[in-house]
Amino acid sequence: MSISSAKVRKEGSLIIDNLPGYFLIAALVFVIAFMVDIMSPFLTVVFVAAVLTIAFYPIHKIFLGWFRGWGRTASAFSTLLVILVIIVPIAFFVVLLASEAFSTYQLVQQKINSGVFDKYLLWKDGGVFYDLKQRIDPVVDLESIDLKKNIIEVVQGLSTFLVSQIADFIKSLSTIVLSLVVMIFCIYYFFKDGVAIVKRVGILSPFPSIYESQLFAKIKIMVKSVVFGVFMTAVVQGIAGGIGFAIAGISNPVFWGTAMAFFSLFPVVGTAIVWVPAVVVLAILGDYWQAVFLLIYGVFVIGSIDNFVRPFLIGGKSTNTHPLMMFLVVLGGVVTMGLKGVIIGPIVLIMMMSFLHIYEFEYKKVLKK
Repeated sequence: MSISSAKVRKEGSLIIDNLPGYFLIAALVFVIAFMVDIMSPFLTVVFVAAVLTIAFYPIHKIFLGWFRGWGRTASAFSTLLVILVIIVPIAFFVVLLASEAFSTYQLVQQKINSGVFDKYLLWKDGGVFYDLKQRIDPVVDLESIDLKKNIIEVVQGLSTFLVSQIADFIKSLSTIVLSLVVMIFCIYYFFKDGVAIVKRVGILSPFPSIYESQLFAKIKIMVKSVVFGVFMTAVVQGIAGGIGFAIAGISNPVFWGTAMAFFSLFPVVGTAIVWVPAVVVLAILGDYWQAVFLLIYGVFVIGSIDNFVRPFLIGGKSTNTHPLMMFLVVLGGVVTMGLKGVIIGPIVLIMMMSFLHIYEFEYKKVLKK
């Protein structure tokens, strides 16, 4: 510390300017960091609860009007609505998905072992890929590539993965139940005291009120965009895809519908990564009408949902984020944080953009020089 930053009050003593203020800030940072560490097992749960509360808050306002300001009763009904609309369907769906995933694996393994696909998986005369083998053989020895063995290994690997995931799920069932209880309590109190919490954060924030309002408004839009524009659109696409697969006669439509719902979260690949290979397989198997139907259905029904349902659910509001940035944030969020990254990533992105906007506005004179 330089002498200029201190005052000599008595011989041999240095008094630091504003020492109580520095000490208060240091103590506050330490206590907050310690509190975050204590709450770390439930931070994601609290975050998801806050996101769901923001998404359902317009409905909570309706309940407040019905119950004439009885906050506790309105909060209880709003929390019950979230449980019935979000938590219960997800729990039921996970059980159904696990069942269909196993049946899908068993069906594929049975078909491969029975030799039904040998015509398509072996490089023998009369096979689908025999002509391809004849043309490429001078360059690449396709005979050394055992398609059947490779596919069996992939299926076995998928089976092992599913078994391990379900085993982990059962082992952590108590933790999952505890997290759900914590989430429900958080949702209730966020509905009940959310406005007061936001006001308190605004008072403690060093930003001017106008910037705080802009930041909260953009976060609300992004939450609505993620919950309704992304997740609800994914659910609708998954349901539509499952119906299309069922009509086309493909087994385990719930499993494939879930796969489409998951891949619809990614702006580039989308649901086509599931239904396009299905069209190709149907055509190879000779089910031409089913292949044509699924192709038309995929393009005009599943594909159009993203263009019509998403804007309707978002309500015409936009955060003006570039599609490339959104894709990288969603993909990076999933890679680093799992499925919760789909929610956390875009919200962190909009906060970064808001802070950059504040920086640009405050220092525009300096930046233009």
